[in-house]
Amino acid sequence: MALMPEKMLRVRIIGSNMRKDHIITALHDAGIIQLETVEPGLTKAMGQAKPGELYRKVNRYLQIYRGYENLLPHIPVKGTKAFGSMEELLAEASKIDLEEELKVLKSRESDLLSEIKEINNRLEAVSSLMGLSYDLSIFNGSTISSYIARGFEDGEAASAIREKLPDATVFKLPNQSVVVTIPAKKDAELARVASELKFSISHIPEMSGKPEEYSKVMKDRLGLKTKDLDEVHKDLRDLSEQYYEPIAQIREQLEIENRKLEVSDKLASTQDSFALEGWVPQKHYQSMVTLVNGAAENSVIIKTVDSKEDPPTLLSNPKRFKVFEFFINFYSLPKEFEFDPTMIFGFIFPFFFGLMVGDWGYGLVILAGATWMKRKLTTPGARTILPRGLTNFAMTVFGKNALLVLARTLVPGALVAIVVGLLFNGFFGFPLLPVTVFEVAPKFTASIMGFPPQPSIVLFHLTLVIPKLLLLTGYIGLAMVTFGLVLGLANEARRKHWKGVGGKIGWLLMAWGIAMFGLNLIQHSSNFSFSLATNPVAPISLGGFIVGIVVMAVSEGTGGLIEIPSIISHILSYTRILGILLAAVYLSYVLDLIFLKGVSKSPAFAAIGILVLILGQLFTIGIAILEPGIQGARLIYVEFFSKFYYGNGKIFRPFKTTRKYTTPKFSLETAKK
Repeated sequence: MALMPEKMLRVRIIGSNMRKDHIITALHDAGIIQLETVEPGLTKAMGQAKPGELYRKVNRYLQIYRGYENLLPHIPVKGTKAFGSMEELLAEASKIDLEEELKVLKSRESDLLSEIKEINNRLEAVSSLMGLSYDLSIFNGSTISSYIARGFEDGEAASAIREKLPDATVFKLPNQSVVVTIPAKKDAELARVASELKFSISHIPEMSGKPEEYSKVMKDRLGLKTKDLDEVHKDLRDLSEQYYEPIAQIREQLEIENRKLEVSDKLASTQDSFALEGWVPQKHYQSMVTLVNGAAENSVIIKTVDSKEDPPTLLSNPKRFKVFEFFINFYSLPKEFEFDPTMIFGFIFPFFFGLMVGDWGYGLVILAGATWMKRKLTTPGARTILPRGLTNFAMTVFGKNALLVLARTLVPGALVAIVVGLLFNGFFGFPLLPVTVFEVAPKFTASIMGFPPQPSIVLFHLTLVIPKLLLLTGYIGLAMVTFGLVLGLANEARRKHWKGVGGKIGWLLMAWGIAMFGLNLIQHSSNFSFSLATNPVAPISLGGFIVGIVVMAVSEGTGGLIEIPSIISHILSYTRILGILLAAVYLSYVLDLIFLKGVSKSPAFAAIGILVLILGQLFTIGIAILEPGIQGARLIYVEFFSKFYYGNGKIFRPFKTTRKYTTPKFSLETAKK
């Protein structure tokens, strides 16, 4: 059932140590059990399993192969490999020994990179000294040290440095930099002066010969070192071509075997047998039994056990609603006995979002932006018209997964916004359609500079629509609070918490009593009475409210009485839907009016009007995404979830490893068949 998390069963498996590896492999490959520590009494009776020599051997090979994979150049792995047994895996792992060869190549690579860096530093230094007729050896010696200084005003350099360092020699270079020669051991003083005067310094290394001659020698040496580095890289690539794929496959299988051996601390074990426990989704229980029996050749005991621990939570929703699980995880996972609100969120959030946007122009922009974002994030190499720095910033701050979730959840909300906008006849605030079904803002009274006039047909005017919409949002609030309380009542009844059931009934009576009393008071404001004959709703609704208080007080005590004002505020809180809608509608209306007035005045005012329209509409689009998104989620999280949702569920973490380069030995699909 999609409105409930998966039912979980605590299972215990007892088998022979001869079949332990096959059983654990089957459970791992199927990925359907969350392993737990075996019940203490059983562990005490059987003893605790401990990793042995095999674990140390696998772990040692794993560290070696991780090193191989990190040191070799990455190349695509085209195939996958199946390992039939631990013996086969260890035999394959022992065949590849690249440790010494990789050590020599990486050491040579490191030395060459250091030499190339040093040569480039010297070339950078000598490039600033080109054109000088001096021998470069004059800049350094046992008693002096020289630096190139850059980044200050040309005319101030020499005098400013001499004032701070009287014993320094300063002369200007043709490229507007200067050379500063100081006595040995005064480097720290020069660094302090550079910091004070805000210029940069770079040391002139020991060199000899004329700048042009020295530069040629360094370039020749750079060419030789680069060629040597290319040879090292070629050797590494050759090794990758030969070994990278099997190394990646063996490394992955070693990680899997290492993880399987690490679960020993969760097992109880004797010399001949072992026991493990864990949580399995009820729908997979029979398939798991078939799978494990096959792996153990039916020499195994499998049974469900009672547990006082809360089971982990595994959500089960249709594919189209799985994207909304992000918002439930962000808030808190439900426990097993609770309703899973993912599908409820998936229906209600887009409706609230679209209703608050209320403009089909904004809806089209949001739809196009969300569609583009999905394509950008799911299509490798997709281009974007936005600056790369901006997209990289967004990816860093939000992350790819969060942005993809945002894009997918905006699509249904944008579609609702388009429908609502067509009913309100708002296209960036402009009434483009000939018919306005619901008028929520004043329309332009005449055609200005060729822009559309006010529609000829308005079915429901704003003076009628806005009060009705306010009333509608109140009814939405009452419906949401009622729905939440009904779900809460069902949760409490399922757990047989009868005081909780009474409390929810009391809250329902209070919610409906106060709502019906308020509506009746508004409807009969001129001749309101408590007479059962003339106005039976008033005394009945007030009586229901009072009865609700009594029932709630008996069930929840004084703590519940303190929360009475919240039931009213939560219902009224949904009127913010109309407030945000009107804010967006009137903001766009004002922007459009400034634009049209400017166009009708003069070219100068028209330019200002266009600028105001563009910047204002961009701002409004940002608000149309941010504010409805935040407020729509808030109305669900605070006013709705608080009526039935406990949360604090623990995510189901199955014992499995994601494979890229290897294939599993067992599968759940095979067991189902």
